[in-house]
Amino acid sequence: MAYPLNLLTTPAECDAVLAAAQTELRDLGVRETVLDAQGDRSSETAATNTADLASQEAVIAALTPVLPTLPVGSRAYFNTEADLRRATQRRDNLLANQLQRGPVAALNRALDLRQVQVQIAEINAFVAEVIARRAAV
Repeated sequence: MAYPLNLLTTPAECDAVLAAAQTELRDLGVRETVLDAQGDRSSETAATNTADLASQEAVIAALTPVLPTLPVGSRAYFNTEADLRRATQRRDNLLANQLQRGPVAALNRALDLRQVQVQIAEINAFVAEVIARRAAV
């Protein structure tokens, strides 16, 4: 859909529209920078958390069958039980944080960034059209 540029009848109106567009571009530029940085961190965090989750699952899988074979009350039993408890708690914490710091969060940040980039491109096209209209009025 074309912009109704024929509504702009004076250079002053064009200038007002261009000033508003430049303000919007500035704000979107800041948002783009922030989202880009957050996206990088989100991707790194998601990858780290996924690897850490796999590691904790491996520890749990290794320690679970060992615990019943140890003499109850022995130092080895208590140490193994503590290691298993820590690994289970760490896994549970990682699972609980998946929505905030996992792959879904990273993809949502990437979507936000892409939306801002599309807005910037559209405003730049709009500005070019208004500049052309300003030259014509």
